Amino acid sequence: MAESTEGGAAAPTLSQGQTTSVAEGAQTSQEVVVEGAPERAPSIFDNWLLWAVAALWIWYLFGNKKRRAQKAKEKKDKARRETLEKGDNIITIGRIHGEVIAFTDTTVTIRPDPKADYTLMLDRQAIFTVLPRPGEEEEEPAGKK
Repeated sequence: MAESTEGGAAAPTLSQGQTTSVAEGAQTSQEVVVEGAPERAPSIFDNWLLWAVAALWIWYLFGNKKRRAQKAKEKKDKARRETLEKGDNIITIGRIHGEVIAFTDTTVTIRPDPKADYTLMLDRQAIFTVLPRPGEEEEEPAGKK
């Protein structure tokens, strides 16, 4: 069965088709190779880091386009709010439509209906959007025509 070697350790018993080797200088490390054992085929999911980077790249390409368009719209709306003029039509965050009749640095006075005898005084922060002025056309996004 097992034979004794110089170091006193028993040599392993090998079946047919197996080999063993002992590294020089190391008495206890042994390598057992079984011939004819099937190797595992590489899977498409073995390189998960490549898939993660590809997914992030695709998300950046498609998601970033929408974010850039929204940031441009927000920047344009902010510029319109800062350059508010008498006679501009606005929409408030409460979805009230009206025409600006007076404004200060912090407040805006609007008339919701041209025939109305009343006005509304709102904080300037309550302006949701300033509608395009007459003669100023709304720019369409590049992909929609």
